[in-house]
Amino acid sequence: MPIQQFAFPRHSPYFQRLWPLFRGELHPKDRKPMSRLLQLSMLLALGASMNAQSQPAPVPSNSNEAAKTAPATTAPASHDPLLDLPTLPKKKVSLIGGTVAKLDPIQNQVTVQTFGSKQKMRMGFDVRTRFFRDGQTSNQRELKPGQRVYVDTMLDGTKIFAKTIWIETQAPAGDARGQVMSYDPQDGTLTLRDELSAQPNKFHVAPTTVVRQEKETRSVADLKPGSLVSLTFGAQGGDHRTVSEINVLAQPGSSFSFFGKVTYVDLSRRLIAIANQPDSKTYDIYLEALPMSALRDVRQGSEVGISAVFDGSRYVARSIEVVPSTPLTPADR
Repeated sequence: MPIQQFAFPRHSPYFQRLWPLFRGELHPKDRKPMSRLLQLSMLLALGASMNAQSQPAPVPSNSNEAAKTAPATTAPASHDPLLDLPTLPKKKVSLIGGTVAKLDPIQNQVTVQTFGSKQKMRMGFDVRTRFFRDGQTSNQRELKPGQRVYVDTMLDGTKIFAKTIWIETQAPAGDARGQVMSYDPQDGTLTLRDELSAQPNKFHVAPTTVVRQEKETRSVADLKPGSLVSLTFGAQGGDHRTVSEINVLAQPGSSFSFFGKVTYVDLSRRLIAIANQPDSKTYDIYLEALPMSALRDVRQGSEVGISAVFDGSRYVARSIEVVPSTPLTPADR
């Protein structure tokens, strides 16, 4: 390969250092010519040296970063059979609604008076029970007697367990029935002992509230203590719910007539229950004012007519008449 292909600037440092090598070639008269093979070897060595100087220095590797590993995840703690309560069994859940009649925070038990009946249900609860108050997550400290609740119940062994309890503090519009405890005409506050929960509830009687008794319009003066009433109220807008209509069912000293079949008899307490046909309701009637001879034919299933007086807390019979059963005809036998 001709040496002339490796051309350097004449004034470059490399050219100055190699000048003695080329002097024999450029000035053959003064020096002996240098072997072309030696010149070529030196040029190749020079090119390799220049290439090595132009290469970037390698970046030292970080052995610590290479040794890094992903942090190990901690396995979740397992269920401790000695300290933790057992998980709830997957059983059928029943929803009930009612009023808290009794609360035992020591034994973790609550008794609920179910809506529409006199039945009371006692159930247990613990840390596995979920509590909600007006739709928001809550705890058992918010549970108090007299509150309206809805409960998801299930059997835990042989006992009833409350899986979820919904507490309602904002009662919707609805009906109530009970006994008048007091009425304050100054501010229109009516205190009523609820028939189901036996807890006092306060309502507001407005000037527009209608009072009736047996389809006749009455005044608020008829709301005497001891009177049995049913009322319709709206949603709570102030301190108390406003009553739109009050029906006076009975006042102390009022007389009533009942007719229907006897559904319950307890002569030791002088008490019977009668399914009254006119209003399709069942009433407890006390017979303590009647002689035992008048009760000789009173049995469960008998059809009777009773005249009673409401004394402010119960109905007391003044007379009772048993309707004779119709004898069977030959065609019925």
